[in-house]
Amino acid sequence: MQYVITKEFTFEAAHRLLRNYCGKCTNNHGHSYRVTLHLQGNNLDEKDMLIDFNETKRLKSWIDDNLDHVTMLWDEDPMIESLRSYGNKVLVTKKNPTAEHIAELILAQAQALFENSAIQVKCIEINETCTSAARIYPLAK
Repeated sequence: MQYVITKEFTFEAAHRLLRNYCGKCTNNHGHSYRVTLHLQGNNLDEKDMLIDFNETKRLKSWIDDNLDHVTMLWDEDPMIESLRSYGNKVLVTKKNPTAEHIAELILAQAQALFENSAIQVKCIEINETCTSAARIYPLAK
């Protein structure tokens, strides 16, 4: 059988889009993000669980430390140094900090956290708003 569990996390962050983009999201703005981690596996453990939900707290800790209450900016954004000079937390990304790219960053971290277990990360879903979300699935190895 294939089992899938999900765990949701939230964080608050600001961002703006500048790289090859000219819409209203060039303005700095914030979101209440919701991340859904989907884990899958074929077998349950001795406790009859795919994984104890407490083990997902490692990803929540990474999200809190790296994404919560930060401003996410493309690495060529001229606002980076100004925000840092005021002591603001800034996450600098190689791409526009879109929902798709933030999901990609979270997926990489989730895969690293669970790489030595019998489960796999099936999907990361991130909601920017209650009506807008992005999903990313790992490529087959």
